[in-house]
Amino acid sequence: MWVAYYNCWQTFVVLQLMFTFPGGEAKQSTGTTIKVNDVQRPNIVLLMADDLGIGDIGCFGNDTLRTPNIDSIAAEGVKLSHHLAAESMCTPSRAAFLTGRYPVRSGMVSDKFRALLYPSNSGGLPRNETTFADVVKTVNYSTALIGKWHQGLNLNSWNDHHYHPLNQGFDYFYGLPNGNMRDCDPSDESETVIRRLPYIYRHIMLSTLLAVTTLLVLREMSLISWKLLFYLSVSMVIVAGVLLGLVRSIRIFNCVLMKDFDVIEQPVQLETLTSRLTREAITFIKENKKRPFLLFLAYTHPHTALVTSDKFKGQSQHGRYGDCVEEMDWSVGEILKTLKETGLSDDTFVYFTSDHGGEVELGVEGGWNGNFKGGKGQSTEGGIRVPAVVRYPRLLKPGTVINEPTSLMDILPTLSVLTEASPPSDRVVDGRNILPLLTGKEKVSPHKFLFHYCGKNIHAVRYRPRFGNTTYKAYFATPKWTPGTYGCFETYICLCTKAIRHDPPLLYNLSLDPNEDKPLNTSDVKYIDIVKRIKDEIDVHRRTIVPVEDQLSTERVLPKPWLQPFCGIPPLIMCKEQFVES
Repeated sequence: MWVAYYNCWQTFVVLQLMFTFPGGEAKQSTGTTIKVNDVQRPNIVLLMADDLGIGDIGCFGNDTLRTPNIDSIAAEGVKLSHHLAAESMCTPSRAAFLTGRYPVRSGMVSDKFRALLYPSNSGGLPRNETTFADVVKTVNYSTALIGKWHQGLNLNSWNDHHYHPLNQGFDYFYGLPNGNMRDCDPSDESETVIRRLPYIYRHIMLSTLLAVTTLLVLREMSLISWKLLFYLSVSMVIVAGVLLGLVRSIRIFNCVLMKDFDVIEQPVQLETLTSRLTREAITFIKENKKRPFLLFLAYTHPHTALVTSDKFKGQSQHGRYGDCVEEMDWSVGEILKTLKETGLSDDTFVYFTSDHGGEVELGVEGGWNGNFKGGKGQSTEGGIRVPAVVRYPRLLKPGTVINEPTSLMDILPTLSVLTEASPPSDRVVDGRNILPLLTGKEKVSPHKFLFHYCGKNIHAVRYRPRFGNTTYKAYFATPKWTPGTYGCFETYICLCTKAIRHDPPLLYNLSLDPNEDKPLNTSDVKYIDIVKRIKDEIDVHRRTIVPVEDQLSTERVLPKPWLQPFCGIPPLIMCKEQFVES
């Protein structure tokens, strides 16, 4: 009986991770001042892909995947070829993007659970954090998040919406509170559980059989009555049935579509999802064309599940993954077309990127990270170097390519300058205003050091000296790859706690060796000097980290039925949005 209850609990666990800029000016530490009040405050369109590899975009070297619309942003603006995620997992990376701060500062990291797993988790982005939506709202921007949130939903009850986007600076939300998990594809239903517990069905059945057999033995020994045997056996069969039902119903619980505070579809229908996200984005732009707005369109592509509309199925040269990338590019094109049709194209800052690299362990369905080693879940270049393109005709020169280290965290301070809003001054902001770099007024990254975390620990540090054009990267820990690969296929994602430690650290010259093939000699004078500088800066950085509550702790990530969002009253919890695809 206890075995059955243990399996019940185990299954349930798996089912449910200072700078103040005066108005009109941006001041860099170098003393450079960029005036922005000679142009009107721009509209902001932020486009983020989910698990897209840097090698999956045409302008980043892919000549077989068709991404003409994303490529056009680079052609008409700036390509950032050294753009970096603050973490290589969805939840912490997006927390850093929203706040401009390393996720360790907000508690959105953990060494065990590295992302929020289910809508019924009780962790999320703390309300005392300030997002870029919060910032621009202070100067009367209209704000919307359309697509993937993945920063938590409820804290104490199913409808308190404690972490909801509408409580984090956004005026409008249409999308998934969690994300597009593989379970959301009916053909891969319950894959997440089966992937981690491949014999779960067998375990449930055998545990039930063992428990009933034990009861029969106890009855033969006259230790229990026939009546008690009957009731206990029936109870165990019911428990087994509930467990099997839960495993088969993960799609219903996890794949939820919301509009503001309301669940409007459960489970979400993926075939039309990208079309609907695009429709909502276009509607928001048109409704706000006469006032400044910020639109964060967080695509669910190309993260698994890999499902597209019929129009894109089988159309790419790269299977389902390629179909998803090309459908996403179509959507980007629709957004750009709408900006042009509404006369907003020249007055809109458009930015496209990915939350981190592609997942190596998924093979051809996990994307391509170019020639960089590793991928999602790792602090290697393949895990954190992401494609990024920016377009803003009022200030940015077409066809510009920048190979200086920049970060997703830079968006908040950069938008603060563009919108003449004040970023939070009561906390450390790790991002930097990169407008001088984008406009060509500065040639060197504002980041002298960037810290690359795996969970709560620093695994690598990037160092960009103030002179020359060299960037170095020191590894204090590297993933324990499956031999002959750059992934961790046994654990499905590389674990921070299983990493290989390096003392002395590995040091690479990324400018000469971007593939990280040839570490510098530890006896070299340059190695000794650079590593000392990096270690000194780590000490300085750690002194700025204030302990906060862990939002991805086991207790927070455990699924809690009373936090589960529904579109109806249980057991009538399924619903479908009415949508006609044009």
